[in-house]
Amino acid sequence: MSKTKKTNEKGFAMILALVLLLVMTLMGTILVVNASGQSEVTTVSETGNQTFLSAETGVESASRWIYSEVAKGKFPKNGNSSVSSLCGYNLGSNIKFAKNYYNVVSNEMDVKNTAEKRIYDKQKFYYIVTEFGQSTVADVGAGGTVSSGTNYGTAGGQMTYFYKIYSCAVGGDNNQKAMVEVIVGVAS
Repeated sequence: MSKTKKTNEKGFAMILALVLLLVMTLMGTILVVNASGQSEVTTVSETGNQTFLSAETGVESASRWIYSEVAKGKFPKNGNSSVSSLCGYNLGSNIKFAKNYYNVVSNEMDVKNTAEKRIYDKQKFYYIVTEFGQSTVADVGAGGTVSSGTNYGTAGGQMTYFYKIYSCAVGGDNNQKAMVEVIVGVAS
């Protein structure tokens, strides 16, 4: 009787080993596919973040332009040209602008490092600056005094010019887009 049992169990270890090998192979394949998918998601997310930062580079560039014009004594005014979209984003209406500009991030930041240049060469930003409005604020500005007591006195007033900056960026291998809208106030 025991001889029969042993004969029936022949090859059981081999079948068990093959089943375990098949299960382990399937698990390994699933892990590799999952890791590959996670890597792709991380790359897309990183490109999206970089594209948003590139749009912010456009805001910084536009702000520098506004402040340089003001330093020359010129407060930028809107011209006759207008746009209704930027990077495919609808701006809501035809907007007259004082300046429009385009640049590659690596050029704007004067990137020299080869590895960084490869990243930033794929990032482009566009911006428009539009005069948004003016405001006069009384009782602030030149002549303000603060003493050790509770008195605070002011004299004069100042004009504040507001500019809206629309900046967008397009970047990466999949041409992701990001849009930023900022209002900048410049006091005269």
